[in-house]
Amino acid sequence: MDKNLLYKYFKGEASPSERKAVRTWVEASADHYDEYIRERKLFDASLLLSPREVRSPLKARLLRLGRMAAAAAAVFALGVLFQHLNTRPEEGLMQRIIVPMGQRVNLQLADGTDVWLNSGSEFTYSTTFSKNDRRVTLDGEGYFKVAKDARHPFRIETACAAVEVLGTEFDLAASRSTGDFRTSLVEGSVRIEAGDVWTVLKPNESATLYDGTFVISEITDGDEFLWRDGILSFGETPFVELMKRFEQFYGVKIRVDNRRMAGYSAMGKFRQADGVEHALRVLASDAGFDYVFDDKNQLIIIK
Repeated sequence: MDKNLLYKYFKGEASPSERKAVRTWVEASADHYDEYIRERKLFDASLLLSPREVRSPLKARLLRLGRMAAAAAAVFALGVLFQHLNTRPEEGLMQRIIVPMGQRVNLQLADGTDVWLNSGSEFTYSTTFSKNDRRVTLDGEGYFKVAKDARHPFRIETACAAVEVLGTEFDLAASRSTGDFRTSLVEGSVRIEAGDVWTVLKPNESATLYDGTFVISEITDGDEFLWRDGILSFGETPFVELMKRFEQFYGVKIRVDNRRMAGYSAMGKFRQADGVEHALRVLASDAGFDYVFDDKNQLIIIK
């Protein structure tokens, strides 16, 4: 396989036909898969760079992991961007992780906390992050398994509200652009607050922020958190909304020109590894729509 095409794929710049060619090559043999994994790891590692080196990722030397507050186990990521942001000296450098559409990443922080970041998410923490100071910020969706420490709460700041925990497992989705906020607790306990309003969640509860008030509901479908494993699971979802989720999940652009599809909804599961073409083919067979790939504009058009 042409290395230039592979790295174009890793950067999310490949056309639909090029992405299909890479997947076909990877699935052709075990040797191809091993080579793909080797090149992907090299590409991921090259992104852990100092500010001066970020312009030449393939030639730059790697930072020692000891200089970072979190060790990136970017097994699922094909092009995660690490940025160093200047702050006040006493706060240290701020490390921002930006996950491109169609990708996801798994991190382990210095205190032992595991973090999964969904595509399109931004995660920020200080290089002084430690077991004594456990504060981070999130814009997007993350799944957290927080290491227990009764004396030092783990705090996540978002544009809408904050979550504070001692040790627990939960999913958090918060968007600065839309103002949406939802926390779903799997186990343990979390305290969420928005201004003077606060509440404490119990396991299997979800809280959504509406007009400054938290609305508590029961988690009815734990499969929605399977995005960590590269699986998009969705309940009855309108077609236009589902296409927006496809854009995030598969890292593509989709334009819906078929007005009839506004009345169509679907439920199901799709694997990211199967590609967006497979998902569209399944939906098209049920709903009866056509679609085309516009390679020039990197666009899928629902006709």
